[in-house]
Amino acid sequence: MKHRAGRAKTGDGRRATGTRSGADTRHPAHGTHHKTGDGRWEAGVAFDVVGFGVNTIDHVCVLRRPAGVDVKERMRTYIQQPGGQVPTALVALQRWGVRTAYVGPFGDDSGGALQRASLESEGVNIESCPQRTAVGSQVSIILVDEVTGERTVLWQRPAGLTLRPGELDRERLTSGRILLMDAADAETALCAATWAKASGVTVVLDVDEPSPQLRELFALSDAVVVSGDFPQRLTGVTALRPALRRMLEMGPALVAATLGAGGALACTQGGDHYQAAFPVAVIDSTSAGDLFHAGCVYGLLQAWPVARTLRFAGAAAALECTALGGRAAIPSLDHIRTLAF
Repeated sequence: MKHRAGRAKTGDGRRATGTRSGADTRHPAHGTHHKTGDGRWEAGVAFDVVGFGVNTIDHVCVLRRPAGVDVKERMRTYIQQPGGQVPTALVALQRWGVRTAYVGPFGDDSGGALQRASLESEGVNIESCPQRTAVGSQVSIILVDEVTGERTVLWQRPAGLTLRPGELDRERLTSGRILLMDAADAETALCAATWAKASGVTVVLDVDEPSPQLRELFALSDAVVVSGDFPQRLTGVTALRPALRRMLEMGPALVAATLGAGGALACTQGGDHYQAAFPVAVIDSTSAGDLFHAGCVYGLLQAWPVARTLRFAGAAAALECTALGGRAAIPSLDHIRTLAF
């Protein structure tokens, strides 16, 4: 069955992730570093991207249909895998030839060992990650509808995994061209973003829920990418485009929202950019957003125009939905380019 890949549904039940841009203007948030002619990144910094955020162990449960209340149902498929928004984006970038490092605490259970081993095997640097004692890992139970590929996420995070500002490695956090981070630990994220901004590092924010600290974080961010109705919930503005414009006034050079079957919309001071969704057969949409962020970061590193960046990110997210599992489904650069360009 064909669907459009993404995190949300339109009124007719279709799903999609991806974007088709408007004017092909230069990206307002990109740095000045590019790849050389032979494909190598220019020297000068230790990493291209440093990621700061939570990691999780995902329990992906594929069901014939969404489970009801007070029922028992046999799962069609079950897999356990390391996940997390920022770590999964870093793994994608690392596979695409980008030098990455991760900053975030690990639990000392089997899940923490799995997450650590996974990132190390991918080549992601984890030397600045604190190791907790007698603290388990964050877990996510992901219920995937076998028919539509839609998912519901249930998660739990031990309090002991909170990362405090005093634990941060400033040198590591400012050792890349781009800092990709979530806002799970808002006070610590503010500290990291402040250091990055002072060091001339481009800050890209991946955020799910409004919080009191977000206005400060937005002022320190160069690019903010969100999903669903987040702009309206944050600003109180009913319509999406004006809500994104209100977010833009808070400081970022670019704000964007992924809209499922509606594609994605980005706003900059130079104008708005819309990208329609790529039609794909959806198997599992769990990590579509993570790949969209990875695609945006890749475009920033390449100094691409906004239009090309959004199209690449949308193609990456769509292809991610065509197989089960987050990191197992990460598409290659060749596959993304074939779909996008």
